[in-house]
Amino acid sequence: MYKKKIKIFYFGRFVIEFVNILTQEPEMSALAYTITEEKGFPVVRFQNYCTNETLEGLADKVGHLCDKDKNHLVFDFTSCEVINSLGMAALLETLMIVQDYEGEVIISGLNAIQQKFFGLTGVFSLSTQAENITKAFDLLQSSQT
Repeated sequence: MYKKKIKIFYFGRFVIEFVNILTQEPEMSALAYTITEEKGFPVVRFQNYCTNETLEGLADKVGHLCDKDKNHLVFDFTSCEVINSLGMAALLETLMIVQDYEGEVIISGLNAIQQKFFGLTGVFSLSTQAENITKAFDLLQSSQT
């Protein structure tokens, strides 16, 4: 939704008026992740635009999974368009929680830009990368045996 703003400045007898400065009001951000279970492992699917606001509660929810011995997870970024620096901070916090529980995270579905960004920020020191979600499940299953 766009909102009309009017600014008026008075200088003695002169009136300066700025009209029709349009701004877009920010919409409430929906969460950019869902958590399901597939093949016996929790799967966190990231979608759309990932920021600290749209990843709110992720660390807590993953921490609760780890409390229940569900500390081997897949993070799927196939539908994630962008992750900004604050979103990356939320992701790193979550990965460190899994590390505290001696768990593992397999990250799948990254595009070339995300691969570079994740490498530069140290995500791969806290996780393992898989080409796709099928290979992520294969890695998790092989680490369980």
